[in-house]
Amino acid sequence: MNKKNLVRIILDSVMIVLLVLMYQARVVSLSFHELGGLAACGLFVIHNGINRKWIAGVTKRLFTRPLPLKTRVGYAVDLLLLVSTVSIALSGIMISRTVLVNIYGDVGFWRPLHYSASAVALILVGVHLGLHWSFIRSMFTRLVRLPRVVARPLAVVCLAAVLALGAYSIATSSLVDWLADPFDGDVAGLSQGQGLGRHGGGGSSDENILEVIATYGSIMVTFAAVTVLAENALGGRRKRARSGLQAAS
Repeated sequence: MNKKNLVRIILDSVMIVLLVLMYQARVVSLSFHELGGLAACGLFVIHNGINRKWIAGVTKRLFTRPLPLKTRVGYAVDLLLLVSTVSIALSGIMISRTVLVNIYGDVGFWRPLHYSASAVALILVGVHLGLHWSFIRSMFTRLVRLPRVVARPLAVVCLAAVLALGAYSIATSSLVDWLADPFDGDVAGLSQGQGLGRHGGGGSSDENILEVIATYGSIMVTFAAVTVLAENALGGRRKRARSGLQAAS
C-alpha cells in the first residue's frame, strides 16, 4: 500500500469516527461537540483537497464529454455533501453555546437547519462509502489477510449484524424527524438542545461513545450497503440487456 492511500485511509477513518460522535451532542461534552464538529468540517475540506485532481477533472468534463453514470452520481453526492457540510458549519456557529458564544442567530431557523443538514450528511456519507466500496474492500483485504473460506462467511455475518443494527437505529433514532423538520415547521423541544440520538433533551446522554459509534456508524453502513446493492442490481440489468442485444443480433 502506498503512502498516499495509507494517509487517506487514516484521515477518512478519523473523520468518520469524529462525525458519528457528533450525533449525540453531550456524549462527551457540548464543547467537544462544537469543536469536534468544526474539526470534522475541516477534515472534509482536507479530504477534498487530497482528491482535488479528480474533482477538477470531472468538473471540466461534466458538460463537455460523456461520463459514466456512477461518476455523475458520485460527483452529485460530493456536491451535496459540500452543501450540507457548509450548512452544518454555519448553523453550528450561529447556535454555538460554548465556543463562539458572541455569534448567534435565530435559533428557530438555524437549529432545524443544523439537525436536518447533519441527518442528510450522515446519509450522503453512507452513499459515498457505497460508491467507493471496491476501493475500500481492496484496501481492507491488503491490511487484513484472511483465508477466503473464513473471510466470506465472516463478512456476511458482520454485514447482517450491522444492517440489523442500522435498521433498528434508523427506526429508533430521530433521523427521520430531523430530515422532515424544516418542512413541517415543528421546532418543539429544539431550545432544549436535544441531539439526534434516541435520548433527546438538554441533559446528559446515557449513551457512551461506543454506543453512539455503533448507532450512527451502522446507519451510515446501511446506506452504503443499499448503494452497493443498487449499483450491483443496475450493473446486472445492463449485462442482461447487452446479452439480449447480442443474442438478437
